[in-house]
Amino acid sequence: MLHLFYSNRHETLADALLEDLAAFPARNGPWAPQQVIVPSAALRRRLELDIAARNGVCANVEFTYLAQWLWAQIGRVLTVPARSPFAPDRLVWRCYRLFAQASDGAPWLASPRLAAYLSASDDAMRYELAQRVAAVLDHYLTYRPEWLAAWQAGESVLAGDGAPRGISDAARDDERWQAALWRALLAELSDSGTPPAHRFLVEARHLDPETIAHANWPESVSVFALPTMPPLHVALLRELSRWIDVRVYALNPCREFWFDIVTAAHAEALDAAGRLDYQEVGHPLLAEWGRQTQAQLHMLHELTESAASGDASRFVENPAPTWLARVQNAILELQPEAETGDTPAERGIEVHVCHSLARQLEVLHDRLLAWFDADASLQPSDVLVAVADLAAAGPLIDAVFGTAGAGGSHVPYRITGLPPSQANPVARVLLDWLALPERQVGAPELVEWLRVDAVAARYGIDAAALETVQTWLAAAGARRGLSPLASDDAAVPSPRHTFSDALARLFLGYAMPEGAAPVGAWLPIEAATGSEAELLGRLARFTDDLDGFARRLAELHTPQGWSELFADTLARFFDSGAAYADALAGVRDALDAMLAAMTEGAPDEALPAAVVRAGLAAALDDPARGGVPWGGVTFSSLTSLRGLPYRVVCLLGMDDGVLPSLARADEFDLMAVLPKLGDRQRRDDERNLFLDLLLAARDRLMIAYTGRSIRDNAPLPPAALVDELLDHLALVTAGPDAPPDAVDAARRAFVVEHPLQPFSAAYFQPGSGLVSYDAERATLATLLAAEASRDGPRELPFFAQPLPAEPVEPVAFSEFERFWRHPARALLRARLGIVLADAQAELLDTEPFALDFAGSDALAERVLPLLIESDAGGVLDHALRIADASPELPGGATGAVWRDQALGSMTQLASNVRRALADGMERRPFSLTVVPAWPDTEQALFGADDALLSGDAVSAPLELHGTLNRLTPAGQIIYRYARPSARDYLSAWLAHLVYCAIESGGPRRTLWFGSGGAFELTPVAAPLERLAPLAALFRAGRRMPLRFFPRSAWARVSDGEAKAASVWINERVVSEADDPAIAIAWRGAHASLDEPFSTLARLVFDPLVEHLKEVA
Repeated sequence: MLHLFYSNRHETLADALLEDLAAFPARNGPWAPQQVIVPSAALRRRLELDIAARNGVCANVEFTYLAQWLWAQIGRVLTVPARSPFAPDRLVWRCYRLFAQASDGAPWLASPRLAAYLSASDDAMRYELAQRVAAVLDHYLTYRPEWLAAWQAGESVLAGDGAPRGISDAARDDERWQAALWRALLAELSDSGTPPAHRFLVEARHLDPETIAHANWPESVSVFALPTMPPLHVALLRELSRWIDVRVYALNPCREFWFDIVTAAHAEALDAAGRLDYQEVGHPLLAEWGRQTQAQLHMLHELTESAASGDASRFVENPAPTWLARVQNAILELQPEAETGDTPAERGIEVHVCHSLARQLEVLHDRLLAWFDADASLQPSDVLVAVADLAAAGPLIDAVFGTAGAGGSHVPYRITGLPPSQANPVARVLLDWLALPERQVGAPELVEWLRVDAVAARYGIDAAALETVQTWLAAAGARRGLSPLASDDAAVPSPRHTFSDALARLFLGYAMPEGAAPVGAWLPIEAATGSEAELLGRLARFTDDLDGFARRLAELHTPQGWSELFADTLARFFDSGAAYADALAGVRDALDAMLAAMTEGAPDEALPAAVVRAGLAAALDDPARGGVPWGGVTFSSLTSLRGLPYRVVCLLGMDDGVLPSLARADEFDLMAVLPKLGDRQRRDDERNLFLDLLLAARDRLMIAYTGRSIRDNAPLPPAALVDELLDHLALVTAGPDAPPDAVDAARRAFVVEHPLQPFSAAYFQPGSGLVSYDAERATLATLLAAEASRDGPRELPFFAQPLPAEPVEPVAFSEFERFWRHPARALLRARLGIVLADAQAELLDTEPFALDFAGSDALAERVLPLLIESDAGGVLDHALRIADASPELPGGATGAVWRDQALGSMTQLASNVRRALADGMERRPFSLTVVPAWPDTEQALFGADDALLSGDAVSAPLELHGTLNRLTPAGQIIYRYARPSARDYLSAWLAHLVYCAIESGGPRRTLWFGSGGAFELTPVAAPLERLAPLAALFRAGRRMPLRFFPRSAWARVSDGEAKAASVWINERVVSEADDPAIAIAWRGAHASLDEPFSTLARLVFDPLVEHLKEVA
């Protein structure tokens, strides 16, 4: 018998179900499992919790899905496989095989469009088409069985005497090839030539008692809260209800008979045509959004008239004094809101307009805290947050909710229902690897794969070790991840700059003595020492394993071959510890399902990796896995928790084009050509989804969307359904006869506009309607308001006051020199521990096409000492081999051009240095005491902090210690393979002052040689006096940023203010003002080339210029 129970509330339906389940054992015995059909994993989890709450435990209840349960019942009387071969995930492989093996005689190739597409498509395109065709055929099975029966009999639906009018030639062509393909599939799948479900409906009326007795069908089944049921499934339930008690629990938003209501537009059209008889609009939102539920309930209503049945209902009003409750009750009563009670005191519905999805989440966080404060009974588990694009929102959710304080501002949350292909790290990396034959892999991406915990644990490489290795690889020139596959294509690059190439250099650097000659094409790179070679070995094993896997992926494999390859891959690459068991189990389940379907549908087909990758992604993201409710605030997709009630429902990302979406049916989907009542159409489904979410909210419905451009604050529209909801609320709150201004004001009453920044002062002003629970933002807003009320910089300074003075300790000359080369960077590094990324240590993913500055420095460091030592022919040949084997140069002829150019200029530089060192040289350690003296300037170099800093800076002597290299009878020799720049003049000047201070006699001059020039620094009469202000400013500059910018300062002294301005700010080249260290140190303090800067530039560089002499 068929029993129907209707209610507008999930809780009421669940109570009725639990009451019936409690009575079931008395009729059928305590050991019989109670069978419940649910639409999603979320509803299953909620029912399990409800049953456990009532009975203490949820046991002996078998949950399943409708299609699976129906197939199992059919299998009790007909011989069918355990799983339906007509399921899209299984049918797709048969379609792919038929498309891939299509011969000229295949009847579906008679379609010119299909034949042209298949002839021009690759394997991945054929699989995508097979996926879409399998989904369309599955829809035909459940919604158009009569079409399939006609095709099976060789008849046409869209052609012939009884065909509908207005059918295009393209649609008729599509029907011909689909009918031919269906007949081919049916010949493989069904011995009788009829799908088992359709055959069951035919034979059910003639089943004999003995067959029924042996079927061992369950005595009853409960079908709970399914949003849609195809006509075929309803027909199967009707037949089974002759032997099984089928209890259907259906959500019905309206207690009245509403199956004949129509939308306002449809009613107007009918009225204009004189055909408006008994139809009415009823409630406009229900008429517009509830068409799918209307068709479903109408079908169930007709079912009760054609089968032995009984029905019952229990409807409940929402008693809350809010407009949300008013709308829900109006839908329930099928009446306008004005007729359902007094004007509500609260909105209950609020629409928030933000500038981005991140701002929507920040607003949500504050709103949740406000609601929890206002209502002590409201718990985080009472809140559902449904997000339009959960995958994109995931990192932002963690950024906003995961970083909140552990105190009162912390909101427990969980993200559920993310596609496993994105949420499961093992699945994500495996899908990445399956794409290896199609693309080149950059070295940074390969390193990122080693950050996956299961992979890192398998190869024993932790995060700290990986950072070290990354630095080594950058030095060894790793740019690409894997060696190129063998190919006749001349465009395939050489193995140079691959991961394995870099590892070979590193292993040679470990095994061979320092300064060893190149071995073949590899120059040893000295990085790893001692036990670190073990780390290199583990990294090499991973690279070799992945390279081997990539080469196997380049081959075609049968399903059996893919099964063996995946088994080996999971065992080889992923640790099997308990921490990774769930992730691996999810991947194995998806692989098992895909491989079983492949083996069934294309057992002998040689499949490429691109097709298998698409199949695995589809198996991983099986919608049945879905999301489940949790004990905190639950973030899910819009559909994952559909139908579940929550006190607070929040919809985020409701931007224009989201609901309804712009997606269209496939161009060959004939159901779109001939739609029927009861069809599951995407736009109707999405409208009904929005209605379900509206009705699921008990206390509040919050909607947020990006309604302002983050660039220019221009207004942006919300999703169409949000617009319709606001229009409806405006009309019912303002009244039917209200003027446009009043309607617009009524609409705005439900809308909350938010500023671009969460620390806007508007959040902390009484009466603004905005609220924030972030104390730091409140402090920031106060400071910003104070800054805005006076002249000067509006941004808070990074250094609001000087740092504490450092202990008086000896200072290495290298540190002193490093400070003057870049005061801002030295301050951040030495005092705050802020180490900015070193471009030379960054792992890049593009091969070098030129010898850049960093590469030139590295090459010069290897080659110049050799060339300076001797100019013999053997040395030149050795330098050439080193250059050829160096990782900094591009490969091929381009590299040879850059090599010859670099070696030519290095040879000239080496010749100049060698002549200067011809009479010998020495290295001299030194310890030098400098008495700091504050510069006597009219300008306050540190503004209001001058007095404090100047006093501390000169309070004690500064002791410098270090070593001067290359002291010769002719003076101090310094060289660098570069054109002289501000840093070279500064470094040479500081070394020259020290040299003059420690050298009592001799020439006391410094010669600097470079690839683009040379200069000489003449003797300084009083070097300690020159060092004294530099020592004082060094101490002060280690506490507050020093307004000394070396490049601009040198340009100011050497070429004037205009040149300094172009160095400071320049749109064509990297300007000094854009330096990250300067930007941080001077944030909020307005760094500029003002008078204090000019004073410091002259103070540092004028003495240098006085002793500077260019050398030809």
